[in-house]
Amino acid sequence: MTIRPASPDDLAEVVRLRIAFIADVRGVDRATLQPAFAAATEAFLRDRAEAGRLHSWLATEADDGAAVGLVSVLVTDAPPLPEELRSIEGYVVNMFVEPGSRRRGHARGLLDAVVAAAPVLGLRRLWLHSTDDGRPLYEATGFASDPRWMARRLPLPGSPEIRT
Repeated sequence: MTIRPASPDDLAEVVRLRIAFIADVRGVDRATLQPAFAAATEAFLRDRAEAGRLHSWLATEADDGAAVGLVSVLVTDAPPLPEELRSIEGYVVNMFVEPGSRRRGHARGLLDAVVAAAPVLGLRRLWLHSTDDGRPLYEATGFASDPRWMARRLPLPGSPEIRT
């Protein structure tokens, strides 16, 4: 297994693994996701990476070099705090390992790469949303739940109110 930063030449693989992640989390077949979603995903990832706001790593198999895992960090602005003047944070997204390659250390290697890169990127904090399956890994590497955070989905303009 190798963990390496994704390059601009890896965009198609990053998109493929992001789509696989979404399908896996939602429990749907990858083929059911619309082509417009893939195009919007590619544009988003390319634009943020070119702007230095998205950093991704790939896990590859040692035997054939095929990408089987992905993690990305979306760099976000945050106002300084009295005790912490750094004003950027990292939102960990797209943590995914193909089902056939799980339980071999790929996810841990990907997460270790993110944690090691955080100081180099100048991040004051990493944060993420966790699946139940991912929670033990995150907790084992120092992530902790914070009950103070809440979220609310917002409807598209002109759409009815969303309640979740």
